[in-house]
Amino acid sequence: MKNIFLILIILLVSACSSIPKSSGSESSNTLIQKPQFNYKIKSLPQEINVFFYQKNENVLPPLEIQGFIANSYFYNSKIAYLPIIHLSPITDTRCEIEANTANFNVVFHVSNKPMDRPYKECIQQLPKPKTFFVSNNLDEIGFENTFIVSREEEKYELIHNISVNSSRFVVIDSKNNMDKNSIVNLLEDYKKEIVTSKTYENEVTGQSMFSEILLVDRSNERIRKLSRRLSEKVSADSRSREDIDSFFFSVDLRDARNLKPALDYISQKDFDIFILNSWNTNDWYQPLEKDLTGSINSDMPIMMPIQMPKFIDDENRTREFAIGYDAFEIILLRYGSINSRNFIYKGLTGKIKFDRGNNERSPYVFKITNEGIRVL
Repeated sequence: MKNIFLILIILLVSACSSIPKSSGSESSNTLIQKPQFNYKIKSLPQEINVFFYQKNENVLPPLEIQGFIANSYFYNSKIAYLPIIHLSPITDTRCEIEANTANFNVVFHVSNKPMDRPYKECIQQLPKPKTFFVSNNLDEIGFENTFIVSREEEKYELIHNISVNSSRFVVIDSKNNMDKNSIVNLLEDYKKEIVTSKTYENEVTGQSMFSEILLVDRSNERIRKLSRRLSEKVSADSRSREDIDSFFFSVDLRDARNLKPALDYISQKDFDIFILNSWNTNDWYQPLEKDLTGSINSDMPIMMPIQMPKFIDDENRTREFAIGYDAFEIILLRYGSINSRNFIYKGLTGKIKFDRGNNERSPYVFKITNEGIRVL
């Protein structure tokens, strides 16, 4: 436990040195803004137990915990609120939740994998009314107070913003995501026609995949057959099928930067391109994404090509850090805000609508242009 407190001190000193001291917005960009409320300090938790799963002891807490602590130090400098935070890592062999369960509890499960059974059985012993559950997937373990940040929200917002002019789709996912079926189902709910769907594999080039999808390979074969029949070279442009107007990519940004140029090379048609960034990596959008120009995307602000708050550097510019940071903000809004009914907090994970104790997150949808991005 001493090692845990030492880690906590190191993190707090680092966070404190990087948090801006001004009371204004943390970013010059309007997509990320602190709420301007008066807080009832006495109503806020004075001690917080933070539980998280950790396979190995004596290592730094995960990034979501660092984000949580970073935001706590921001409010120490702003409104002199700094609760005592007890870090309580849960391992496969240790479940220590007996001490101080009367305090406010925060449980984190931020992972691409389902919750491990020992961790799930351990945290289910916590008193549910005094526990705040934070996760990036839709685990349902019975907690009343939750902050769920799921990629499904990005998927829904992106598809919800598709115009009626985009109607005939090709859906492409990757082995890391494997969610083309759920995308197809949601697109069909919006009355979109699915021409075909495929899983992109790195062993196959984008050009060959699009040549097959658009039937360009068949067009080229017809040209070759005609040349052989006439015994002379036939000069003709290959033609692609006309019953497709849109592509939906559920891949990571590295693959997207390869796929869209490959599609542009195979076909001269101006397709509508929608990109759902993978959460298996924390690759963020660059200020100028020339290979993705014209595409429509959905993601957290921390991943978008905008000016970041000063305390976010390359190491903590991750979705995990953003989830932890916004989780602390929600605790303040839920328990300490005097006038927190029906408003929107512009956090690192997106727009969080907060009303009567409930929170609902909406990521941004944006189009990549030659100058940068345009939020839709």
